[in-house]
Amino acid sequence: MPDTAPGNRGRDRQKIPRIEAKEAELIYARCDRLEESAGGPLAILQTTGFGKFLSQLEEQILQLAVQPDSWGERTRARLISEILTGLTRVPASSWSVEEIGQVSNVLIPCFLLELGRRNQHVQVEFPRDPCQPDARFAMKTGLTHPTHTLTKRQLVHLVTEAGEELVGLCYFGDQRSRATIETRLAFKDEAIDQEPN
Repeated sequence: MPDTAPGNRGRDRQKIPRIEAKEAELIYARCDRLEESAGGPLAILQTTGFGKFLSQLEEQILQLAVQPDSWGERTRARLISEILTGLTRVPASSWSVEEIGQVSNVLIPCFLLELGRRNQHVQVEFPRDPCQPDARFAMKTGLTHPTHTLTKRQLVHLVTEAGEELVGLCYFGDQRSRATIETRLAFKDEAIDQEPN
């Protein structure tokens, strides 16, 4: 019998679809086309911003980018390099490892949130440039839930504290995951409201 206790999902956990190596190789090759097309995603990134860029990416590229294997790592690295270069017009090779790590901590959750938005499990508005220090993200965990504004640091903290729940919400619309994320977001809002001016 599956263990359904909160915090221990056991065998009742839904399975995230995994892209096998042969298909992953073909999907990864399509990342080359990001640079090649004149009106493609990179041109959109430079003219209208990050949110529009994400909305134009193929869903399979996003799925591969969040997959925890070597193909996922390669895809994430490729996308992050393209995004950094597109937003800053400075080649990613010019950035330090620490800077790339900080940006990656913000961009990778965005790939997951975009999948959740497409699945209609979350509503999210991305900043024009998530690399900026004052970047803000707007997020709703459902139609009847309030909109929460997150800084980059708060987004990274949310993923650190409740990453599994965020995956459950974005992929499956899992109600337990939604409740956990909503509680954390509401607590974050309350903490900000109580800060002295």
